[in-house]
Amino acid sequence: MRTRYTLINMAVNIGGQLFNQVLLFISRMVFIHYLSAAYLGVNGLFTDVLGILNLAELGIGTAMIYSLYEPAAKDDEHKLAQLMNLYKILYRVVAVIVLLVGLALMPFLGFFIKDSGGIENLKLIYLMYVANSVCSYLLSYKNSIFLAYQKAYVKNLWAVLCDAIKTILQIVIIVLTRNFILYLLVQFVLQFIPNIIVSCKADKEYPYLKECKELPEREEFFGILRNIGAMSFHKLGTVIVRNTDSLLMSSFVGLLSVGIYSNYKLVLSGINNLMDKFSNAFTGSLGNLGAIEDETRVYGIYQELDLLFFVIYAYWTAGLFALFNSFITICFGPDYCFSVATVAVLVMEFYISGQRKVNLMFREAKGLFWYDRYKPLFESVINLTTSLLLVQKFGVAGILSGTVISSVCTCVWVEPYILMRYGIRDEWQKKLRDYFVRYAQRAAMVTAMAAVSYGWVKFCPAKNILWFLLDGILYTLLFAVVMVLFCRKTPAFAQLKGRALAILKRGGK
Repeated sequence: MRTRYTLINMAVNIGGQLFNQVLLFISRMVFIHYLSAAYLGVNGLFTDVLGILNLAELGIGTAMIYSLYEPAAKDDEHKLAQLMNLYKILYRVVAVIVLLVGLALMPFLGFFIKDSGGIENLKLIYLMYVANSVCSYLLSYKNSIFLAYQKAYVKNLWAVLCDAIKTILQIVIIVLTRNFILYLLVQFVLQFIPNIIVSCKADKEYPYLKECKELPEREEFFGILRNIGAMSFHKLGTVIVRNTDSLLMSSFVGLLSVGIYSNYKLVLSGINNLMDKFSNAFTGSLGNLGAIEDETRVYGIYQELDLLFFVIYAYWTAGLFALFNSFITICFGPDYCFSVATVAVLVMEFYISGQRKVNLMFREAKGLFWYDRYKPLFESVINLTTSLLLVQKFGVAGILSGTVISSVCTCVWVEPYILMRYGIRDEWQKKLRDYFVRYAQRAAMVTAMAAVSYGWVKFCPAKNILWFLLDGILYTLLFAVVMVLFCRKTPAFAQLKGRALAILKRGGK
């Protein structure tokens, strides 16, 4: 059953994300053609400001969803209803806090913008972003009940449809009116619809959610608060590391750099969103796995997913380094390109972040939030310090280097240590050593692939879409050959191959 739900979730998640990503690129190209680059900067800046305000969420969602896995696996409806009632109260408190802090920050907007680029109604635009963020907390908690039952596809189907409608309407509005405020208004309205639909479906499919008005018992309540307390540190680290780059660029380099960065971020976010949809397909099943299976079984699945995510992120990383600027030039023009050094830092951070995903997935499935609660604090301090030091000399590349340095100094070794030590436990020292050996070998392989691919593209540049596709095909063939040679003797490769053949055989019947 876990495999079936995983495949359904994966098909819906990936298919929907690919479709919407194509629409997003069309929307961005239209956006750049009809509006100035400064609007891209404002969009990126305010999105990151709201990301910082969302620190008020404190990781409540992750902690609550983990708490739902066990009662969902045991069909304990009364306990599920109690937890969902608590979830609702906590998210409403978060909405109020985000609103109040967002309004309090409004007088200081000028401090974050070095050059506004002549954009009018900045305060109104900012208020619309705040309202959009606040309202996202009002009904979204109902999505978690489907995730706990491994049915995330229910929510994702409606989200994909509404995202597609939203993007198409935004394209039409930009072409016809060139009005950024109307563009944001569509986004504000369309975000409610999937949450309303999923909320109604949850009430209908799980009527006990409305019938029970109780909260969890005292002991369980404090256990959840403990996890939320631990997750608040993780949330703080994520917000500072992921949502301060645009602020620093706007303050020290200029709003135009934020606009250029936003195009690269659109591509990387698209890939990351696609991978999040892919990984989210496993989330409910991993939660169920962690709740009822032993650690030997958990570690076997971990090895398979670790290899799978490495292959996927290695492919994207080496390919992006070789072809990123070619893609940006074809889509948006050469004026929107960063230097090769800046692109190298961008894809390095992308690879490191991607290699963390499986460890984080299993940490959440096993509920190991408490053990590395202080790690994000060190990560945040290192990130901000190095970014502020390096921006003076290296500009955008210096800011992005802060993220890479902070991740290497903390996340790269702390997260696997916590998982092996407290999640896997059996022979954890040996498994941790094996992990780091694999990590070093894989990093060396990806670096070599990126260098060879970049050399080929430099020799035969992708000047148009046909050359770009040809370079992409040749790179894919080379990568496939190298990866099979590199991984074919590992036990995880054999397990993945056997699992894939079994699924294909089952699907053919």
